[in-house]
Amino acid sequence: MDNKIVLVCDGTIDGIFTAIFDGFVIRNQRYGKKGEHYRDNIHICTEPDYNEELFTEYICIETDYEKSFKTATSIRKKLGEEAYMFVIGALCHYSPDRATMVFGFLVRGFKTGKKVLQMLGDRYVICIMELSRKTNNEAHLFKGFLRFKDIDGTLYGVISPKCDVIPLIGDHFDERYPNENWIIYDKKRKKAAIHKKYEQWIIVSDNNLNGEYLETIYEKADDYSQMWRTFYEALYIKERKNEKCQNNLIPKWYRKNMVEFLKE
Repeated sequence: MDNKIVLVCDGTIDGIFTAIFDGFVIRNQRYGKKGEHYRDNIHICTEPDYNEELFTEYICIETDYEKSFKTATSIRKKLGEEAYMFVIGALCHYSPDRATMVFGFLVRGFKTGKKVLQMLGDRYVICIMELSRKTNNEAHLFKGFLRFKDIDGTLYGVISPKCDVIPLIGDHFDERYPNENWIIYDKKRKKAAIHKKYEQWIIVSDNNLNGEYLETIYEKADDYSQMWRTFYEALYIKERKNEKCQNNLIPKWYRKNMVEFLKE
């Protein structure tokens, strides 16, 4: 059997979609009609989530937005919107194997069509569904746990999620605050969703963003912070304190940037 092929790309969705595009090109060029026997021979790793192995060919993939667009379009056209959302959810997870699992899913999907979502006995199909489920669960929680501060007329929110939830929560806050300028900053990944009132929100990476400045201004006190603390204290009943129940409802992981749990 041929050596394993590993495509190394950046961890963005565009970078992984580019690697998927090139992965299919390489698969068709090298294996042709016998490609079915090698369909799981190609792996995709994101920098720096990989260790080099023996008897493995490594190929660096440069992000190409045109290839990324073609990949996204093909998924939507051949597999449908539901499968596309499963793919996006899986790619937003933090698993180092997420890109390889999505590639394996698409190899099967492009062969069988929309019925691929019914192949619940296939490990690739089950894996991307599970990764997507976990990512969307965390995104749902941050829709409620995110706390904004009003700094000079702009709403600032800071989060530190396990998964890359910003692509999944941007539309929610766009619909909720269409007439506000707001920024949601992911402190862990150094990226932000930025929305200018009445315009489409965008994602900006740390290369074009002063993350340290955003973290600094988020530390400023504002009226909303005091309102959250007052609301929390008003509902708090000392005699009915139940830390176990509270931890189940609001795990400590999510309290890092929730102002009612932070000391002034």
